[in-house]
Amino acid sequence: MTTVPSDARETMTPVQEILASDIGPEIPAPLLEQSPPPSYGVEDLDVDRYLSPEFMRLEYEKLWSRVWQWACLAHEIPESGDHLVYEIGDKSVLIVRQPDGGIKAFYNSCQHRARLIADGPGEGATSFVCGFHAWTYNLDGTLKHVPCQWDFPQVTENRARFGLREIRCETYGGFVFINFDDEAGSLIEHLDVIPEHFKPYPLEHRFSVANVRKIVPINWKACLEAFLESYHVYLTHPQALEFTGDANTQYDIWKTTSRLMTLTATPSPHLSEGGTPDDVFHATAAAFGAPEDQIPPLPDGMPARAMIAEMAKQLVGPQIGMNLDDRSHAELIDSIEYFVFPNWLPWAGLTQGLQYRFRPNGDDPCSSIFDVQLMLPFDPSGPRPPSAPLKVLQYEDSFVEHAPELSLFAPIFDQDFANLVAINKGMKTHGKPGITLGDYQEARIRHFHKLVDEWLAR
Repeated sequence: MTTVPSDARETMTPVQEILASDIGPEIPAPLLEQSPPPSYGVEDLDVDRYLSPEFMRLEYEKLWSRVWQWACLAHEIPESGDHLVYEIGDKSVLIVRQPDGGIKAFYNSCQHRARLIADGPGEGATSFVCGFHAWTYNLDGTLKHVPCQWDFPQVTENRARFGLREIRCETYGGFVFINFDDEAGSLIEHLDVIPEHFKPYPLEHRFSVANVRKIVPINWKACLEAFLESYHVYLTHPQALEFTGDANTQYDIWKTTSRLMTLTATPSPHLSEGGTPDDVFHATAAAFGAPEDQIPPLPDGMPARAMIAEMAKQLVGPQIGMNLDDRSHAELIDSIEYFVFPNWLPWAGLTQGLQYRFRPNGDDPCSSIFDVQLMLPFDPSGPRPPSAPLKVLQYEDSFVEHAPELSLFAPIFDQDFANLVAINKGMKTHGKPGITLGDYQEARIRHFHKLVDEWLAR
């Protein structure tokens, strides 16, 4: 494969022009939107943002203590008394399904001498008993029983004061969010364009076929940033150049959200010769897992994108029990990745339903927690399919070998994660005080840091 330096962006075929040339069902309006060209300057980002314990302390104090953050999925706690624990920094949150079907969140701490109430997830609880002195709480957090209550006149006088402390908890699309700040705005307000843009892809009608976690030896922001741009495809994922429009990716930025749209069955502008439509079709089909002897020839006059979309309908539709004939090429085959500040990356579309979450891990600025779920739609008129349980990998574990349920994304993650240790070490021996970012292709990273700075300055 011969590659050449990419030309100026103005000479590349824009995403919207390619979408306009697609033949087939109508493309949802949000995918035809473009934000004004994002530009946040070209100044370097101080490397201490990734390495400094003091900067991490400020993030815990000013950001994580006040921002909406995805804690769990509602279907993970389907029945009354089902519960799990979400942790961020030194805070532990108990999230409980209520008898009336609602969900409440509490500081996971006994009001007696502060032992954790729940050490992990559980099912069907009728109350919560502290493992230290057996103080007991109802599912709604109210205090139920205190052994030797005669010795606690302050509890007898004001029992309500000793219930579990509730934390704000709201849901969207089957995702459960918590916020430690009682004065914060609503979750829907924070989600910005997401509720409107995801109307064609209701997240509550998805189930997880993969649920994988990995502890990563790098700052949570640096880990997240590796997934905010397609600029890295050129060398990190060279096998994708034949069928991925990486350099002409469209980047959109709104208030607390952003998006990239990278088209499939479109050769990279980096290639000196893009290949024939048949070449592009075969490369794409092979990458999507089709056996070479089962890849049909591209019919005369049919664009590669149209044929790949048709194959996606035939492959995925029966698996999920849905007719996908009314879905556009973009929804079936393209990478449409959104970002919701500070750490949630939901993918739109139907066949690439990835969900990423990135968190700091304890007090080490160079350690983070990466969660990925692969979610597929299901017919809501039938039962919800069972979701995959959480699988925790060691950093050295290959996604291909240990999480094959991630399908064609597993080898891509292995390539991505091969960079992270080297990035972390490189930051510590950088030689200059900052890292350099591109003006357009890495604008989502600048937008992310702009929001971090705004929260830390509040």
